[in-house]
Amino acid sequence: MDSLALILIIPLLGALILFLSPKNYAVLSGLHVLFSAVTSVALLNNVLKVLSGGTFYSFDKFLFLDSLGCVFLVLIAVTGFIVNFYSIHYMRWELEDGHIHLSDLKKYYALSHVFIFTMTLSVICNNVAFMWAAIEATTLASVFLVAIHKDQKSTESGYKYIVLCSIGLAFALYATVLLYSATYSTLGDGEASMQFSSIMANAKNLNPDAAKLIFVFALIGFGTKAGLAPTHTWLPDVHAEGPAPISALLSGVLLKCAMLALLRYYAITAQAVGFSFVEGVMIVSGTITLFVAGFFLIRQHNVKRMFAYHSIVHMGVIAFALGVGGKFGLFAAIFHCLAHSFTKALAFCSTGNIARIYGHKDMSKMGGMVKIAPITTIMFGAAVCSLVGVPAFAIFVSEYNVFVGAITSGQYIAVALFAIALAVIFIADFAHFNMASFGEPKGVVVHNKEMSLFENLPLIALCALIIIFGVWHVDSFYTLVNNGVNIMMGALK
Repeated sequence: MDSLALILIIPLLGALILFLSPKNYAVLSGLHVLFSAVTSVALLNNVLKVLSGGTFYSFDKFLFLDSLGCVFLVLIAVTGFIVNFYSIHYMRWELEDGHIHLSDLKKYYALSHVFIFTMTLSVICNNVAFMWAAIEATTLASVFLVAIHKDQKSTESGYKYIVLCSIGLAFALYATVLLYSATYSTLGDGEASMQFSSIMANAKNLNPDAAKLIFVFALIGFGTKAGLAPTHTWLPDVHAEGPAPISALLSGVLLKCAMLALLRYYAITAQAVGFSFVEGVMIVSGTITLFVAGFFLIRQHNVKRMFAYHSIVHMGVIAFALGVGGKFGLFAAIFHCLAHSFTKALAFCSTGNIARIYGHKDMSKMGGMVKIAPITTIMFGAAVCSLVGVPAFAIFVSEYNVFVGAITSGQYIAVALFAIALAVIFIADFAHFNMASFGEPKGVVVHNKEMSLFENLPLIALCALIIIFGVWHVDSFYTLVNNGVNIMMGALK
C-alpha cells in the first residue's frame, strides 16, 4: 500500500474501531495507545524515506512529502504519541472524579485519531484547496474535544473557537481562490495550478500585485488559526477550558499545521515579489503579537491561560523570525516549530498534573508545590525555562538564531523590540512559577499527591526531548530543517 495513503488510513481505522469498541476503560485506552504508536511509526517511516530519497509524490501528485512537511510530520508523530499516552492517565482521573463518562471517553479517543488524520492531511496535501479544507476540518475534529465536559464555559469556548477560526479561514479560502486564478493565468493548466509543487516552481511568473494580496489574505486566514494577533482571541479560552492533553495537541501540533500553510504561501510570495515584502509584513505581525500576548501574560494567574498566551507569544516569535528572513531567520522559524511543540506539550501536560494536585488552576492559590509534587515541579520548571529561552533548552536555539539573523542583517530596532518583549515575558513567567512552586502555602488544600513515575513518564520524555534538541546537533533533523530553508528560498525543488 502507498505509504502516504497508509498514514491517513491508520488513524481513521483507529477512530472507527474505537467508536465500535465496548465501554471499557482498559480496552479503550489500550487501543488508543496502540493506534497512536502505529500511526507514529508510519509517519516516521515516511520521514526516513524523504531523508534517504528526497521529495516524493502519491496519487498523481495529489499528496506529497518534502523536507519542510517532514518537520511537521515529526511533530505529529512524536508529540502526538506522547500526549496521547499521557491522555490515558488524565482521562482516568476525569473518570474517577466524575467529570466524564465512559461514553465521553470513547468519543474523546476516537476523535483524537480523527484529529490526527486531519492534521496529517493538511501537511501532506499538495492540492491547495484540499489543504485548506483539511485545516478547516481540524477545527471540526477538535471542537468536540475542547467541549468534552459539556459545561457552560467549555461549550462557550468551543463555540468561540469554531466561529472565529471559520471566519478567519474564510480569508484563507480567498487566498486559495486567488492563488489558483493567478497561477492558472500563467500556466493554463487547471490541475497544475492547484498543486503547491507546481505553483512554487512557477512562482516567479505570478503577477506581483496579485501575489501580495494573496499573502495578506493567507496571513489573516492562517494567522487566525495559528494564533497571531489581533485574531488570537479564541485561543486563551479554548486552552483554559479544554482537557490538558487537547490543549497540548492544539498548541503543540495544530498551530504548527496552520503555520506550515503560511510558510508555503510565504515562500510562493517571496519568489513572486522578493523577500522584502513578506519579511516586512511578518516582522510587523510578529512584533505586534509578541507585545500583545506579553502584556496579557503578565496578568495571568490561571496556569492554563498563562501557557495559552505563551502559544500566542511563540507564534509571534515564528512570525518575527520569518520577518528577519535569510537563512538564520528561516532556520529559526522552522526549528522553533519543533522546539515549541515539545515545550508546550510538556507545559500543558504539567497543568494536568497541577490541576489534579490542587483541584484548580489558580497559581495565586497554590504555593509550596516543590514539596508536594517535586517531579511535577521540575517538569513545570523545565517547560518555563524552555519557554523563556534559557540556554540548554530547545527554544534557546531558535531564539539565538533570530538574534544572529537580525543583527547580521542590520535590523537593530527590530531586534531591540524583540529583546524587550522577551525580557517582559521572562520576568512574568518566573514570577508566576515562583508563586506556584515556592510561594507560602497558606490555606492551600491539596487534593492529590504527586503522580506515580509511570504517570509522569510522558512529561519526562518531553523534558528529555527539549534538552536533547537544546544541547545536541541532531543531524537528521537539522538536515530536514536546512532543506526546508532551501525549499522556502527556492534553492531546492
